[in-house]
Amino acid sequence: MRGDPGEAAVNAAPATVLHVVEAWQGGVQTIVRDYARAVPEMRHLLLTGDRDGYQVTDAEEDLFDGAWRMPPGHFARVRETGMLYRDQRPDVVHAHSSLAGGYVRLALSVPRHRIVYTPHCYAMERTDLAPYGQAAVWTAERLLSWRTGIVAGSSPREVELAHALRKRQPTVYVPNVVRPQESGPDSSHDGLPPRSIAMVGRLCTQKDPGFFADAAAEGRRLMPSSNWFWLGDGEPHHRKRLEQAGVTVTGWLDHHDIQHMLAQASVYAHCARWEGAPMTLLEAVGLGRPVVARRIPALESLGVPDLVDTPQELAAAAVALLTHGPAAHTDETQARLYAEHSPARQRTMLRQAYGR
Repeated sequence: MRGDPGEAAVNAAPATVLHVVEAWQGGVQTIVRDYARAVPEMRHLLLTGDRDGYQVTDAEEDLFDGAWRMPPGHFARVRETGMLYRDQRPDVVHAHSSLAGGYVRLALSVPRHRIVYTPHCYAMERTDLAPYGQAAVWTAERLLSWRTGIVAGSSPREVELAHALRKRQPTVYVPNVVRPQESGPDSSHDGLPPRSIAMVGRLCTQKDPGFFADAAAEGRRLMPSSNWFWLGDGEPHHRKRLEQAGVTVTGWLDHHDIQHMLAQASVYAHCARWEGAPMTLLEAVGLGRPVVARRIPALESLGVPDLVDTPQELAAAAVALLTHGPAAHTDETQARLYAEHSPARQRTMLRQAYGR
């Protein structure tokens, strides 16, 4: 006699997602944790790697049922990914960012239909690559697209690029989450002074600290009482240039302290040269901070308003916000971003990506 189908469903083991992350830090770390919270009925496993110059923190144990560290070396990481898949047999292998996308898709033991790929900004978007470098990245991503079950883009731009690589590539847009937030009262930092313009990120070419340094120099000329802060750390030559421009560089901060200081910024300025869907910008929106940002394709696709093209334009826009306050359409823009980046929408699209 057969058992009750409903009882069998209840007793069935939950589906499992193995998240593969080459550098467990910054925005990607926040996003993967959000994904695990969005679909709590699934088991979540984590395979991470370390990268020089990045601040790495441990995973939250309550979100993941198992966590492993990758060995050094690209070929070793491909082997480790394949071995972990054979050992754990997850229903989904979710690759985060370009290198992890390579490891997962080159591990031939992982079936294509089980692979979900979120680029968190395709490497073709890098503006620091020579033409032959961009062509090589395009070629690699185009070839690897045939080993991709579905691209779960974090912005409309990523979905657009996925179809440019392979016209019939299955895709879904899984938005990052904007949450109304409050700065906690307890922090090891005192926060920011009045008339502060802040940028959050690692000091590296992608985030373009030089752009921010030039904006700060112009901003201090336009408004000598303005205070410019970079919340983060990284490559020493970038730090030196920022400090020479009068920018205060805080050094590495944990997420709580960043939120505490960002909540007190008068303006959040985002100057990266390329991005996926930057969590720091979305968190600033969640904290109710006015935002001025550099024009790049990802932010245009997200509908971020009043984008600027030069450091001088960023400085002028930031000083205008300090002087006159946000424009009339700011509340409207924040309401739209909340609606488009809600936890409910993320959960719906993520379940679609995972075939639930």
